[in-house]
Amino acid sequence: MKKTLLQLGIVALCILSAQEVSASVLGWTMKANFGGVGRHRGTGISIGTKGYMGFGHYNGAGPNIIKKDWWEFDPATNTWTQRADYIGNNGIGNYASLAFGMEEYGYIGGGQNGSSLAFYRYNPATNIWETMANMPVYFANNEGFAIGTKGYAMSGNTLWEYNSQTNQWTAKNPMPFSVSTWNSTFVVDDKGYVKSNSALWEYKPMLDQWTIRSSFPGLATGGSASFSQYGKGYIVCGYAGALSLVQSQLWEFNPATNVWTQLPDFPGTARRFCNAFSIGDRSYFGIGTNGTNFNDFWEFNSTQVSAGLDDLSTDLQFSIGPNPAVDYVQFSSEKLTDFSVIIYNMYGQEVAAIDAHNNACILERNGLPAGTYICKVIKDDRAIHTQRFIFN
Repeated sequence: MKKTLLQLGIVALCILSAQEVSASVLGWTMKANFGGVGRHRGTGISIGTKGYMGFGHYNGAGPNIIKKDWWEFDPATNTWTQRADYIGNNGIGNYASLAFGMEEYGYIGGGQNGSSLAFYRYNPATNIWETMANMPVYFANNEGFAIGTKGYAMSGNTLWEYNSQTNQWTAKNPMPFSVSTWNSTFVVDDKGYVKSNSALWEYKPMLDQWTIRSSFPGLATGGSASFSQYGKGYIVCGYAGALSLVQSQLWEFNPATNVWTQLPDFPGTARRFCNAFSIGDRSYFGIGTNGTNFNDFWEFNSTQVSAGLDDLSTDLQFSIGPNPAVDYVQFSSEKLTDFSVIIYNMYGQEVAAIDAHNNACILERNGLPAGTYICKVIKDDRAIHTQRFIFN
């Protein structure tokens, strides 16, 4: 599929403390830290005009600490309020749970710790958890998605639909794929999208039908966070094959054009097993781990990215040429004297790395196959620019 070429701008990275809640970096704004301690494999959903996050665990070199606390985020006041603890898993808490936010309730069950098929509903109006119809199978380490009053969860190649109006689970037609562990999901225009490894599938609930879409071109194979806004889906962070290879890439998928676009990296610390949710067209992201457990929390606004790219690209004055290329590509910048360039193919594999001096460097093709490649410009150990180019 033909891809449009990208001219993405430099991300002005800076060290952001927990108190710098108004600091903004090209679409990302740091908000008040998550109300609980840092953790990963948590649960995040939205219900109405509020966001909710909690559960999860942290371990490191010590014991496995499982959390059951549940927190409400009010975007109007940028504040967190602790709510009633989760009652699932015998009141111990859980992590890697299945969760839906639908209408005025939250629905949660499963997780990596335990085996009970119990499924719970949270009512924010009363701050009460109650037991619902048992799950048909035990769900853990897989994201689901919600469309209207129905939630969808996957196990192997089986899609299960939960109807919140009738409190019933129903098996749908078999999926044309088996879902991977730590998949990513988002919803756009009443269709569900599931990234399983690098494949992206679209689900139309009215037809109970799956369609393959353009493959995910990023580095992350799992453990990412995902959300949607303004008719597009987003996948951020995660790990690339090995848990230690945490990522900060941000990718945007446009269902109308079936095209992925790489946006400037998430400006915080790269991580895996993070959480995200959207309230309307406002999206929020936080927690996760890279070995250290985080409790930072961010808002993302895609309209600020497109508005800022042209100005930042002009400031950097970075160019690639010729593009498309045949034998070589030159990378140059009017503002950077010394920098490094790492080249990836569209499977996320590093294929070359070169250093620039005197504002420029040249990549010799040396047998690289025809296709689209991604170059990442590194300065002072930070990625400051990302762009695509083509070898014919």
